Amino acid sequence: MDNELIKIISAGTPIFHEGAPGDCAYIIQSGEVEVSMLINGSNVAFAVLEKGELFGEMALIDNSFRSATAIARTDVELLAISRDYIEQKIELSDPTVRMLLQVVLERYRDVHARLHDVSESLREHESTTATSTIGSFFNQYLKLSSKLASAITSRHAHSNPSDKVVADLASTSNSIIKEINLKNALDNNEFELFYQPIVNIPEGTIAGCEALIRWNSPTLGFTPPDEFIGLAEKTGLIIPIGQWITAEACRAASEFRKHRDIYMSINLSTRQFESDSFMNDIENAAKAAGLNSDCIKLEITESILMSNPELAESCLNKLKAAGFSIAIDDFGTGYSSFSYLHRFPIDTLKIDRSFVNAMFSNERSKEIVRTLSLLAKNLNMKTIAEGIEEKNESQQLDTFGCDYGQGYRYSKPVPKDQFLALLKHKSLPAT
Repeated sequence: MDNELIKIISAGTPIFHEGAPGDCAYIIQSGEVEVSMLINGSNVAFAVLEKGELFGEMALIDNSFRSATAIARTDVELLAISRDYIEQKIELSDPTVRMLLQVVLERYRDVHARLHDVSESLREHESTTATSTIGSFFNQYLKLSSKLASAITSRHAHSNPSDKVVADLASTSNSIIKEINLKNALDNNEFELFYQPIVNIPEGTIAGCEALIRWNSPTLGFTPPDEFIGLAEKTGLIIPIGQWITAEACRAASEFRKHRDIYMSINLSTRQFESDSFMNDIENAAKAAGLNSDCIKLEITESILMSNPELAESCLNKLKAAGFSIAIDDFGTGYSSFSYLHRFPIDTLKIDRSFVNAMFSNERSKEIVRTLSLLAKNLNMKTIAEGIEEKNESQQLDTFGCDYGQGYRYSKPVPKDQFLALLKHKSLPAT
């Protein structure tokens, strides 16, 4: 586990001192932490925190000095949460959430300021009285903290509170660890692109390939895309990751095209569309690899079109004008798929695997595939059927006039050297 995230502190060791600058907060993974204040020259303990509790957050949020001292009462394991991490989360949150958070923090700070004022006024009094009063105020402070945490997390009606603490701790810890490891993955060269052939169905020849990212983290092990792409989208990390994918895929396409005249298909995300560098990133990557834009097919999902149709239309028209091809992925699974066909400059429909795999068990699925193939042909578009696994599926698709296929019948996604080996074959399994 990343040493910057997890801190192992021995019993009796200070975690931070009152008056020190605050650069991170901590969640207790195991053990106990004692919190104290300096009163009449002595550190007086007024709280003992246990597993699942957060501390050190106010100095982080307020960018101020520590108002108390924290010492490991037993051997403890702490998950560190940096200021940058919190600021990023706040910046990326929904505007309504940011507004509510601002109001909550102002009230939270007010309680904290009153606690500080009380402790200052009591410094000249006897230690016993001061300790009792400060302890009372601090307990109110902790209760408010707990209530605020409860207000912004979901509750299950019959869940045990202790079970919820454990679940929240595990979820938060996993999210933070995975996100920071994901942020470091590019610098550490932990990503790799695999390539899955896109095959001309009647001929069985490779017409193109789709670039698919894989992450082999030394900390988390092999992590499938569906477990980190969503996180990359949510955090904005998809922008630099997308830039790397585009550049790497274009370099690979240049190498592949020395053996066969094929195209490279690259997936795009909503966040990439929103990036100011979006067009330059794609054009520069193709240019650096010595590729013409017509060698690149850019795949988008219906969610991109639905989230911001105006922006999508503008970006897609620019891409089309620059010579790139546009494919819509998982076509037919959205709510307004057919409305896209006249509005956006789409060249290719990728028929979702759910329809392809159900053709022989569900007559409606078969009819959907047949209709989409015919529709695409009438609109002068190409079709790619996804998830082809069996010979009878490719035969049926050929009967319907589907142009291209992709799936395990031809090949699973493979590393670059294995894909180069596939290119040496005259054909993959034909109908």
